[in-house]
Amino acid sequence: MSESETSKTPRNAAAGAKQIKAAERPIQEATELTKRNAEYMRQMRKSLNDTKLSGEKKKAVLDEMTNTLLTEQGRGTTARQLYGTVQERTQEIVDPKKTPVEQQQANYWISSLDSGLMLFMIFCLMYGIMGLIGSDTPKSSQGAMGVTAILLTSVVGGLGVTKLFQYLVPVKGQPKVSLWKKIGWSVLAVVVWMFVFATVSYIKGPWNPILPGIAYLAIAVVVFFVRMWLKRRYKITTSLF
Repeated sequence: MSESETSKTPRNAAAGAKQIKAAERPIQEATELTKRNAEYMRQMRKSLNDTKLSGEKKKAVLDEMTNTLLTEQGRGTTARQLYGTVQERTQEIVDPKKTPVEQQQANYWISSLDSGLMLFMIFCLMYGIMGLIGSDTPKSSQGAMGVTAILLTSVVGGLGVTKLFQYLVPVKGQPKVSLWKKIGWSVLAVVVWMFVFATVSYIKGPWNPILPGIAYLAIAVVVFFVRMWLKRRYKITTSLF
């Protein structure tokens, strides 16, 4: 026997021994989770028991996860790779992530509030400056300077601006809006807003008080900081300004 053949024999023997040892291991049944996945599910069950989910919901989730793992573990996939940590998976079950369309709908009212506050601030700044410089305002237009008129105009404008933004910049998952529909909505929004602005200007007296210029400016400053807090708190990005 040559020297090269002699050197290969131990390695071939060792490899053969490993193959025999592996063949002697019991093959895990498809109805059983691996030790790692079983431990993950044990921790998952414990984590779900600490939530307020109903028993039926917990059972449905655990059954679904177990069936998925039984299928995927044959490919070498672990529960951690599939679902992340137990804490992450629990959070996803308790508070499932919204699709982009659902998220946009959920943010509509917050975004409308943000846009309305912006309009309210602009009006307060404008009427505050006019009040300080003593600009003469026709009596027919004085109603538009009232607090109630500014508030109602800002609310309607905020709702319209946010809806217009959704048409102009649709999120992924939504069908594209035609150009004519965008133009039509833009014209309708302006017409409705102008109508509301003209109508509320007729509200006069104690129901629509006109404040001093300095008061309007002070309100504008407060609204500015409220809006900044709102944008950081809710991470608002869907606004025109």
